[in-house]
Amino acid sequence: MLLRSRLAFLTCVTAVAACGDEASPVADVDNADPCAPNGHVHREPEGDWCHCNRGYLAAETELACVADPSYVPRVGFDFGDNGEHACWHVANGPYETVQASTSSAPDVGRFHTHYTVTLAEIEAGSYEARLTYPARTTGDYVVYLSQDVPLTVYEGELLVDPVDREPTNACAGLVIQAGYELTERVTYTLVIGPTSSAELALVIEEVY
Repeated sequence: MLLRSRLAFLTCVTAVAACGDEASPVADVDNADPCAPNGHVHREPEGDWCHCNRGYLAAETELACVADPSYVPRVGFDFGDNGEHACWHVANGPYETVQASTSSAPDVGRFHTHYTVTLAEIEAGSYEARLTYPARTTGDYVVYLSQDVPLTVYEGELLVDPVDREPTNACAGLVIQAGYELTERVTYTLVIGPTSSAELALVIEEVY
């Protein structure tokens, strides 16, 4: 009789474990992104919020991205003064120097600053820099570089496409400008390179 009771108990334990495995997809549903497919969720200690794609707004009463009725698709990018103010920083500073490495991404978020970036050698004769930039407001930003080299911007693992990219001839110290739409409270990763250059200059400005 005792043996039967133990067998029955083990059968119940096995059944519960099996049910737990079968129920695991429910947890996946709970962790699904409520802002998809027109955005993605940011889960932060202060509260979750939706970062919505272009043409969508965060809903007021729930975590969701809804169509923006006032959205007008943009054509091109307004580079403002085409680098004249950024060139003022080339001549007058303030100046900062950052050293990139394969294990860290230095912050380049200081306002109105000319950065000299030392890139990390990723293989013989090839250099790259990973940098972080925390956007403090939502709007248009321009990344200026002293050389026309590859530039890629990410939000986490998501690629952020530039709205436009073109040469600038405002001064010899900056030769390329790339325009992006960035969102406040988001920290972006800038990847410069790979390139044969071990050092270059960088200025990031918000377009007002």
